[in-house]
Amino acid sequence: MTGSSVPAVTPDSSFATALRQAIAHRGLALNRIRTHLADRGLHVGIATLSTWQSGRRVPRDDSLAVITALEELLQVPPGWLTVRIPPARTDQAAARQPYAVVDYAEALGRLLDRLRREAHGRLRNLTVVEEVQVGADRSTPRRRVVQSVVAVQPVDRIIVAHQGEPGCDADLLAVTGLSGCRNGRIARSPEAGAILAELLLDRVLAVGDTAVVHYEIEDRTALPSTNYYRFDEWGGTHYVLEVQFDRTALPVRVSSYRRPQAKPAADRDELLLTPDARAHLLEAVTEPGLLGIDWEWD
Repeated sequence: MTGSSVPAVTPDSSFATALRQAIAHRGLALNRIRTHLADRGLHVGIATLSTWQSGRRVPRDDSLAVITALEELLQVPPGWLTVRIPPARTDQAAARQPYAVVDYAEALGRLLDRLRREAHGRLRNLTVVEEVQVGADRSTPRRRVVQSVVAVQPVDRIIVAHQGEPGCDADLLAVTGLSGCRNGRIARSPEAGAILAELLLDRVLAVGDTAVVHYEIEDRTALPSTNYYRFDEWGGTHYVLEVQFDRTALPVRVSSYRRPQAKPAADRDELLLTPDARAHLLEAVTEPGLLGIDWEWD
């Protein structure tokens, strides 16, 4: 994207000003923007868009997926609108219970206190691409992640959460930074079979700065697995998950799994394995909640 394609607004311009300028720059009417968003499954009224660009209202937590889609539609850099949402809203979001989208949030909260609680909520995911390997013993010994993020507050680290299989030994779980980051501290919860790990960034990100990190999660417990889910607290992420099965141990059924936080039940759709024993899930814009792939062995 060239500099001439970005509206000329100052770094401290408000969300409303930036949104107005971006809409004017693209020459789109609000009804066309509403239609484009609806085509992506994101339903927002013209009145809401109007109050956002006038400054009478600001987006709420559950609108982050819409803002991310607007950034793409209006052809501005990722995070260009997100970081301008008023600080009061960001502070309120950061103050809520961390990791509330999962049932072991209390255990993760205690681990966060042992690391750095104030680091939570300072980043938003832009894209996440994951590859999960399933071995011949039906365990998931390794997953590799490429993750791009934008800072909504100054931050120098990413906090990675992972939960092993029920009854696992948390001491056998590990996170390793591969590129764009280095290993920091790690905290373990034996009762939840979960870990929180710091990945220290190469520099302190200012608001609006982006980073790309590569890391690996290793699980040496050798316990059989029937699913892999990622939780997303904020939504608005472009997410790709690929599961690689061992050809000598193939599941009998593979399904996608989507359980938005706002819905009581999960949606599932059957997935087909490729000839090289892979299954994948792609979500253009995630909602807060759980998303992943599960499978049956027998």
